[in-house]
Amino acid sequence: MTGDVLRTGYLDELLRFKDQDVIKVVTGMRRCGKSTLLRQFIELLKNNGTPDSNILYYNMESVRNDRYRDGTTLYNEIVAKQDLGRLYIILDEVQYIEKWERIVNSLRIDIDCDIYITGSNAYLLSTEISTLLTGRNIEIRVLPLSFREFSSIQYDTDDRYELFLRYVHLGGMPFIRPEYDEDAIFQRLDEIKSDIILKDICSRKERIDSVKVRKVIDYMFSEIGNAISAGNIAENLKISSSTSSDYLSLVTDSLLFDRVERYDLRGRTILKTDGKYYCADIGMRNTQPLKADRDSGKILENIVYLELRRRGYKVYVGAIRQLEIDFIALKHDERSYIQVCQTISDEKTRERELRPFRQLLGNGRRLLVTGDPMPRTETEEAMIVNIIDFLME
Repeated sequence: MTGDVLRTGYLDELLRFKDQDVIKVVTGMRRCGKSTLLRQFIELLKNNGTPDSNILYYNMESVRNDRYRDGTTLYNEIVAKQDLGRLYIILDEVQYIEKWERIVNSLRIDIDCDIYITGSNAYLLSTEISTLLTGRNIEIRVLPLSFREFSSIQYDTDDRYELFLRYVHLGGMPFIRPEYDEDAIFQRLDEIKSDIILKDICSRKERIDSVKVRKVIDYMFSEIGNAISAGNIAENLKISSSTSSDYLSLVTDSLLFDRVERYDLRGRTILKTDGKYYCADIGMRNTQPLKADRDSGKILENIVYLELRRRGYKVYVGAIRQLEIDFIALKHDERSYIQVCQTISDEKTRERELRPFRQLLGNGRRLLVTGDPMPRTETEEAMIVNIIDFLME
């Protein structure tokens, strides 16, 4: 398969909310595949009998749509088509439309339509935007390709281990193909990072220093899976605490990183301190020289975190007495406790990773995910599973 991978999980989610009276807000870091997903959704609509005339797609990054950036022209053109019946309105990179939230709200109120919007920046989901959309919005967060998806377009080998090493090295950005030169891939990844810095971060506020933002991002890449605070960043990069706090917030808003909160399992409360950060794509991290191969255990941890998010889980770091569980994954009534370790071949390491499970009370799936090539092994504490098997479940 040489074309774009079909993002079936996200398409199913879009279909689940189709024709419901909520604005579908498709978010994700820049170039993670949002526009491709929307094109696939359009094909799905057509295959299900929706006439082409009733599907209105506007890519606001395109020069051909510049005339719609004032919003009023776009509104008038769409309203003029209301006699066609229900309209499916898809606004790609909606933030380029002046007062877009007013236009979107008006369309939802004034005509029979179903609205889908995308934007690279998390400000689309801020409390202010939710208020502007009168709370009638649902987020569909798009991440780069999963390992299963990545494998489906790496058509030069069937060796799962070789594919996994490639995935760990290059990441899951949708443009990657096996025939592409590795240096060219990393150059493009670095260009995407630069675009995020300039277009999704520095454009948000005045007097943002792009060089300092890049340093903050590089520091966060080097510390994935570790607790990061504005104080840590300020101390390590020799910048003020206020600047560090602002930049940390802006970088997180760009969706290049997620902050994962700690959850006290005994007190059943979310802890406000010591949140950990995970990046949206490991390949982006590997654009940094000398850091790409450091701490393979944290890289596996990051990959497992992203997979849990793709599967629809809300994820926390678990705190239980003086011990920690890498992830608590929650979805409806389902609960999973997950430890991640590069290798448990050493008995002391194996014991360290299994120990937190003994402190748990109540039900829930318990997994120890490891890079070791081994069959599923059930112990009293947890099911031990190889990382590739976990990702291919």
